[in-house]
Amino acid sequence: MAMNISKAGALISGLEVLEVVCSDPAGLGVSEVARLSKLDKGNVHRILRSLEGRGYIEQDKKSKKYKASSHVLSLARSVLRGLDIIGIARPIMRELSFSSGESVHLAQRTRYGGVYVAQERQRGRITIETEIGASPIIHATATGKALLCYEDWQIVENLLMVPLVSFTETTITTVPQFKEELKLVREQGFAIDNQELTSDVRCAAAPIFDFTGAVIACVGMSGPSSRIDIERLSVMGQLVSDAANQITKKAGGHYPVMSSAPLQTT
Repeated sequence: MAMNISKAGALISGLEVLEVVCSDPAGLGVSEVARLSKLDKGNVHRILRSLEGRGYIEQDKKSKKYKASSHVLSLARSVLRGLDIIGIARPIMRELSFSSGESVHLAQRTRYGGVYVAQERQRGRITIETEIGASPIIHATATGKALLCYEDWQIVENLLMVPLVSFTETTITTVPQFKEELKLVREQGFAIDNQELTSDVRCAAAPIFDFTGAVIACVGMSGPSSRIDIERLSVMGQLVSDAANQITKKAGGHYPVMSSAPLQTT
């Protein structure tokens, strides 16, 4: 039993050191790691050597600082690929739908834009039904905007069906206008559809990010325009933004550092 406890202690110390090293992309020296992990410097040095030998960290020959290797990133990707984003999002979507009374949907980013994968609705109330398996119209839906707002512009432009189809009087119909719309989505943290696809429906959607800061999905809320005015639409935007933040954290993701940066053209 004592031997098992000893091994458990060594494992915990090793994980603490690895977590400390991974917390600083610029790298940390032995003394810094020891201070942050609150472990003996000699012990930390041995752990760092072991982790380096296993390929989890690497040492810069000039600065002598240690930082996480690509092997750690590969492991993280393997874990995250196995995450069930629908399972993670479902409880949050259900609570959001219950508290707001509106229809809440989840869409995942795909090579060709996105696809609706889940929905929560309130029985006995007029709500908007989303067709699971359908793809959002990129330029005319809050979902399409939320999924692509952080994408390089060249990729967005390749996905757009030009000329942009006008569905209602408020549909965005020019490429420059749509580009500005995506910048606005980045700045405010959510996208809106002000009767742009259907004249009697308003929607709001916010992006969900993975551990690299890339958009992998979005959560949206929609309802009839007779019940949702512009002021209510703005409130919905904040609600889906909060929900997206919760899902992002539960999925191990994070928001991009430059959240208001302009769309890249290259």
